[in-house]
Amino acid sequence: MDNSASATPATGRFPASAYVYLAIIVATWSVNWPLMKLALGTVPPLDFVLIRLLGSLALIAPVLFAGGGRLLPEPGERLGLFWVGQGQIAGFLICSIIGLAIVPAGRAIVLAYTMPLWAIPIGRFLWPERLGRYQLLGAAIGFAGLVLFMNPGLVDWRDPLVLLGNASLIGAAVLWALGSCRYRRQNWRTPFWTQTFWQLAVSVPTVAALAATGWDAGPLHWAPVAAAVLAYNAVVTTALGYFMWNRVLSMMPAATAGQVLTLTPVGGFVISLLLFGGRLSADLVVSIVLIVVGMFVTLRR
Repeated sequence: MDNSASATPATGRFPASAYVYLAIIVATWSVNWPLMKLALGTVPPLDFVLIRLLGSLALIAPVLFAGGGRLLPEPGERLGLFWVGQGQIAGFLICSIIGLAIVPAGRAIVLAYTMPLWAIPIGRFLWPERLGRYQLLGAAIGFAGLVLFMNPGLVDWRDPLVLLGNASLIGAAVLWALGSCRYRRQNWRTPFWTQTFWQLAVSVPTVAALAATGWDAGPLHWAPVAAAVLAYNAVVTTALGYFMWNRVLSMMPAATAGQVLTLTPVGGFVISLLLFGGRLSADLVVSIVLIVVGMFVTLRR
């Protein structure tokens, strides 16, 4: 099985299966952010991430055993996949859940999904991938939207907690981009389910260590809503989601794949407004439009 992370068809077109995976990811991840916001009322943020990861591992391990798969990656690939997991799973989940606990869900999902904007400079300067003029133009438009999104009229710069929440969400996007670009750097021989299991497994100690500090200490109430959201996260958005994301990254660059995910923050933002309400100002609409347009411009091939 060829798990080449750099294999892009010679025609310049990406396989249709990549877009099928991305469509599923968009549909399942967009609804997840408002759901997580609901669950955080009864589950501390880092405990939520830890339970989510452990639940996914408990699901994937039997699948691997039943199919005769291995839990460990191929020799020589374990350290590389370790760092990928620390970026796009541990780092992203930790920073995003901290930000989501502070920032309204609609705003949180838009900031976290600026990942493709960061993947372009990271992929260009750290692990060079060929970028066309449309990708660079799209990045410029998207960053303009991000600057507008962070303007003083929309963010209370005097509130340290609000600043922490916004910084955490941008940090989540950067770490996701770093992990994804690192994944694209190498051709992997390890099967995708083993890759997914390993990245989740090495993320557990990082999350557990932070949770043990009691930074986000709070009551843990096993309300039906929280249990359902955790089950959805463990099975759908984590186990299946990261498996499909790894498959996508084996077919197209991280920056390009991330552009398709632009529909995720749009859907999540709309769902959040419907569930929690909020003020939809002209500045906010324009900034989101710029971010989305910037992401779609980079898809022009």
